[in-house]
Amino acid sequence: TLIELLVVIGVIAALLGILLPALSRAREQAKRTNCLSNLRQLGQGMIMYAGENRDRLPNGNPDDFDATNRVLVNLSVMYLKNAGVFHCPSSDKPVPRRIDTGDQSQPDSARVSYEFYSVWWQPEYGPLLTRLRGRAPLAWDHDGGAGKPEPDQNHGTGGGNVVFADGHAEWQDAADWDGASWPHPGDLFYPMPLSIP
Repeated sequence: TLIELLVVIGVIAALLGILLPALSRAREQAKRTNCLSNLRQLGQGMIMYAGENRDRLPNGNPDDFDATNRVLVNLSVMYLKNAGVFHCPSSDKPVPRRIDTGDQSQPDSARVSYEFYSVWWQPEYGPLLTRLRGRAPLAWDHDGGAGKPEPDQNHGTGGGNVVFADGHAEWQDAADWDGASWPHPGDLFYPMPLSIP
């Protein structure tokens, strides 16, 4: 009858109302997990890089656009091989086919989804891995600490993933970040003011 049909439709609508948000949360959690895996691989690549370069992390002069491009392209070519690890699954930007730049605005960029600590220092002050004592952030999701939506955020305003100098990676809630694109405990390791565009 019509009443029975309406009851069935109502039950189906109620179930969909309950299940769809849960499925959406599960999908985002899976993307966060894949992102965390990507950052772990980036961290391991950076640690291998330092092992073969007298303890120095990939470092280019932040005022020299070409130097930053070179160090990130070399990191990809020599230690990571898979351009996909530079892309967060939650990002709406295309997955890079190869890494041929460090320019965040370009499609095949090492910085399409993540920011790298080591490229921001002058080479003569470049970071030594052993001096970072394991807890310094090496790479992280763009704008994970921003309290308002930003175009480059991978996971919205809730936070972002971070990989550290000891190779472990973890999720950090936005409230725990030291700045909009500066994960905790970044301020402990980088006392100089740093502006990340």
